Amino acid sequence: MSKGKRGEQAEELDLVPIMNLVTILIPFLLMASSFVSLAVIDSTLPAIGAPQESSDDQEETLSLSIAVTDEGFTVMGNDTALKSKDEEGEEPGPNVPCKQLGCPGPEAYDTKELTRLLGELKDRWPDEENVILVPEPDVEYEVLIRTMDAARNDPNNTSGGKARELFPYVVIAGGAE
Repeated sequence: MSKGKRGEQAEELDLVPIMNLVTILIPFLLMASSFVSLAVIDSTLPAIGAPQESSDDQEETLSLSIAVTDEGFTVMGNDTALKSKDEEGEEPGPNVPCKQLGCPGPEAYDTKELTRLLGELKDRWPDEENVILVPEPDVEYEVLIRTMDAARNDPNNTSGGKARELFPYVVIAGGAE
């Protein structure tokens, strides 16, 4: 080695502890990065085109749709339980009204009652799997997600440890106005 000013020899640096630290840090940082994940909710776009005429040969479908408004949920379809009108012949309010007047937040929407109503429809229409959500333009995103969850399965009704599947194929349509 070379001698310094006073005749001392310079020592070599021991890089082994730093290399060990880097060897441990790299896997730790890679594992920590996997905690950041994004969730994806599958949904389908509505079909574009002229409506097809139904013939006598085809089975009648439920054509289930849920309008999400600032008053609650209005469930519509080809089921006799959903075709109710008041005395003047006008459409009544929502089938599942909000818990609080004006639905001030996502918690005000009664998704449990919506799931119960959809469970009754699923009992009468076991082969039906589609539902169309028709939200108003000012409905919050979290309300849509909770509505989709309520329409897909019933966590209170389980069989074999899995929640009962109601209407797994959700389509989001244009806003109700």
